[in-house]
Amino acid sequence: MANSLYTSIIIIVYCVNNIFSELKPIPDYLHICHRSNPDIPKCIIDSAYFLRSKLAEGIPELGVASMDPMLINTLIPTNGNGLKIETKNLLVTGTKNFTLSHLKADIDRQKYIFQVRFPHMHVLGNYSIDGKIARMVIKGQGDFDLDIYGVKCNVSLLGNVIDIDGLNYIRFHHISLRIAISRGSIELRNLFGGDKHLGK
Repeated sequence: MANSLYTSIIIIVYCVNNIFSELKPIPDYLHICHRSNPDIPKCIIDSAYFLRSKLAEGIPELGVASMDPMLINTLIPTNGNGLKIETKNLLVTGTKNFTLSHLKADIDRQKYIFQVRFPHMHVLGNYSIDGKIARMVIKGQGDFDLDIYGVKCNVSLLGNVIDIDGLNYIRFHHISLRIAISRGSIELRNLFGGDKHLGK
């Protein structure tokens, strides 16, 4: 999710800075926000919403993969509270329904702060888990089904404009992403080797 979010927002930021000047003609789905615009944040948000359907299906000419559904091969293993959890082959849906808010854009400093919200995301994938909770050994591997609601992502981007062969590019040297989730539910199949009573 983070990679897709970064890619989507960076494309919008590029539009603000006219970085796509080498694309001639500029595609209809890219709405340029000129520096002279009196309300840059609103223009960026409007551009993001206009791009939603395009980002969902992917933009091959810009090297952007499909955002919804989004495929994630592996996630970094999680270790904590006595459990080791690994996930892979994730299929994520619901990301195209994002909303943007609290956006602050400093074009001169190339600093962007905003919040992205996802009302509902559904994740299918494979898991393996090994560890203990309250002295109970928990071990298993199989498929999982996850629903999460009220996802809030606070994002901060800081970059600078560089010149490469006469063209302007933005290089982001600081990207911060903090995620909060209101609620969720998960079903781990084949937990405890498929023992239905322990699994429940």
